[in-house]
Amino acid sequence: MNIGLGVYDIFSRIVPGGFYLLVFYQLAVVLGWIKFDLTTFNEIGIVPSIGLIVLAYILGTGMGRVGSVWHRIFKKRGMSDRVLEKFKEENMDWQFIFKAKDWPILRAYIRLHNPDIANVIDRNNALSIMLRNISLGLVLLAVTEGIQFVNTMNWIYILLVVLLIFFSYQIAVQARDLQDWFYHGIFQTIIAYRLDLEERVKPANKPVKRKNAK
Repeated sequence: MNIGLGVYDIFSRIVPGGFYLLVFYQLAVVLGWIKFDLTTFNEIGIVPSIGLIVLAYILGTGMGRVGSVWHRIFKKRGMSDRVLEKFKEENMDWQFIFKAKDWPILRAYIRLHNPDIANVIDRNNALSIMLRNISLGLVLLAVTEGIQFVNTMNWIYILLVVLLIFFSYQIAVQARDLQDWFYHGIFQTIIAYRLDLEERVKPANKPVKRKNAK
């Protein structure tokens, strides 16, 4: 059985899942369920590391739905429609018969004809998924720091809460922008397939050679 992990799986599943593992571990330490031991990380072998990667993949996949709900707070409604309308305004010489909701079919068409370009486009989507989950993870981490403040009454934890929420917002906005670029990349590539370079790119007229003066 051949099991392969691509860039999409790493950025959209494993990286967010690994971050969630760290956040939940920190929460368990703060709540007193487990004790932090640095030597535990130093003694992790190859087999446990593979197990953690698998667990991160499962957790990243499972939390994907939650991250998507969190992303809706920052995501503008009808994002694909808005991107397509803006793209039409920028390319008014073209007639678009497809609709924004057809983007999965268009992406499949691109992957069928050029998998490398499809991977480049999907990278923006994978990074968007990664960032929106990290944004949610930072909010959960802010909750743990809030619990730390309640336990210790140390105001440094309030400062950490503010910083974590700030960075969470900034990352969520970047995730939204990457989603825009994902849709834009699909529409742009489809138009590029329709370009007739022979008609649009022609050599300029050669200048008339002057006769050498006698």
